[in-house]
Amino acid sequence: MSSLGRAHHVATDATSPQRQGDRSRPTCVEDSGPVLSFFDWLHTARVDEEDENGHISNVSYVRWIQDAARAHTECVGWDRAAYERAGGTFIVKRHEVDYKRGCHAGDNVVVTTVIEDCRLASAWRRTRVVRLSDNAEILRARTEWVFVAIANHRPQRIPVGVIEAFLLVGKLNRGPRERTPDSGVG
Repeated sequence: MSSLGRAHHVATDATSPQRQGDRSRPTCVEDSGPVLSFFDWLHTARVDEEDENGHISNVSYVRWIQDAARAHTECVGWDRAAYERAGGTFIVKRHEVDYKRGCHAGDNVVVTTVIEDCRLASAWRRTRVVRLSDNAEILRARTEWVFVAIANHRPQRIPVGVIEAFLLVGKLNRGPRERTPDSGVG
């Protein structure tokens, strides 16, 4: 399986299929209240991503978090060239990662990411990695991204067009209850 992604733009009305919730679908967001768009990035773990202990390295997991975020932003029309035209780009300020289980080369995973909150110059993303063969949760993460000017790397206001591209329709409640594929309501 090659790495690919798909965006899910979640509507605020109760008739949307995503709002009703596919309980088998791994995601890191609660199904109630208005949310931002979320994105799935599918990936097959590679041998070169394993560490000396024979499982995927922590560095590789962080790379997956970043790759999923990059794929999400490209999917909604904000590739590197678009950010250059806007004069700014996002950089990571902080990663918080909770590792739950190991993962090995050959495992197919879905990396689900959602923008949880947007401020003037920063945004928080939640990410969850789930192994597809057994729906085992591999990790949960929260990342703070800061929008900076390309010229001087100083923080600047996130352009309205960027926020609109991610279908910002409201904020998630602080600390969303996270569903698990098994339980339906975590």
